[in-house]
Amino acid sequence: MTLVKSNLIFFKTLLFFLFDSLALWKIPSPQLNELELVFLIRQDGIGDFVMWLDTAKEYRNIFPPDKYKIVLAGNKIWCDLAEELPYWDEILMVDVKQFKTFSRYRWDFLRKVRNLGVQISIQPTFSREFYHGDALVRASDALRKVSSAGDMANRNWLKQFIADCWHTEFIPASTEPLTELERNSEFFQGLSKKPHKLSYPSMISQGMASSTKWETREYYVLFPGVSSALRQWPLEYFVEIANRIYDETCLTGILDGGPNEKPFAESIQELSDAPLEWAGTRLNELPVLLKCSRFVVSSETSAVHIAIAVNTPVICILGGAYYGRFLPYPELPKQRIVLETVSYSMPCYGCNGECIYPLKKDESAPCITNVSVDAVWEKVKPLLINKTF
Repeated sequence: MTLVKSNLIFFKTLLFFLFDSLALWKIPSPQLNELELVFLIRQDGIGDFVMWLDTAKEYRNIFPPDKYKIVLAGNKIWCDLAEELPYWDEILMVDVKQFKTFSRYRWDFLRKVRNLGVQISIQPTFSREFYHGDALVRASDALRKVSSAGDMANRNWLKQFIADCWHTEFIPASTEPLTELERNSEFFQGLSKKPHKLSYPSMISQGMASSTKWETREYYVLFPGVSSALRQWPLEYFVEIANRIYDETCLTGILDGGPNEKPFAESIQELSDAPLEWAGTRLNELPVLLKCSRFVVSSETSAVHIAIAVNTPVICILGGAYYGRFLPYPELPKQRIVLETVSYSMPCYGCNGECIYPLKKDESAPCITNVSVDAVWEKVKPLLINKTF
């Protein structure tokens, strides 16, 4: 890191600290609540949220509804999913992009949190963020403020020093490499002082908006888009996979993803000989689309985790940046999911998205481009034979 960049981060950290201090200054006494208010803070991505569901459902056991009210401060991008679940009493939706700026939105939101009258704030995230997760812990002004000791992926020494002063306790985190499923379980056990049986996330009975649109059709889902160009499997590879699946099965492929991923999906449609449709589902509709699908072929994205949560076979084209943290999932006794990851092993695995190879703008990392069509096809073929899973 250059000296200039280090100085910019230093001053940005101090400016946010001062901005938040002014926002939280001289706020009237918080509201009084009949029940003790537990403030759960999750500000990370969709996949992180789905992986957290295994332990999220357990918070009701240590904070029963006759004594506690659970308020979830959730990232706006996945709140549609969270609203379908019975694990909390209220959701405060956070627009993370707006919240990470010196804005009126941030000012008002911090003051709103301070006025909630929080008794316990809890931040289970392993890679904590100073500008939002830690800032919300501070704003809560709770008597008990608990976070994961976490790692330093999103923090430097100054952020750590300041944020540590805002907490009353930290749940220790193992230095061993663990998946996010195991990290979430580790945190919950440290918080509850009770054992927790690790299980795969599930959205079978809850978290699925009802729909009959997909239940009468036979199809598979292709989820090609990604949030970062580093993880983008080449366009022509997706075209080839779609063609091979159609040649073998005559199945229609359903393309899906976010609005920014639609142009890439349309390019696959134009170049492929197979019948492909763009679904464009809302997030709370995606679990049903995936649940009714024969199988899913996906880039390294949140659709993989949702497919697992609805027990649909899924093949993931997986790069090395975060290999072992989010995917593959650990094998659990007496539990079964059909998850196949296809990777190209390289010694630089675990780079956290900081590719060591010289790449042009929007160029994919070699750990992705070197995943061959044939390697993915070998994982697809068994799913074409087995129609029930």
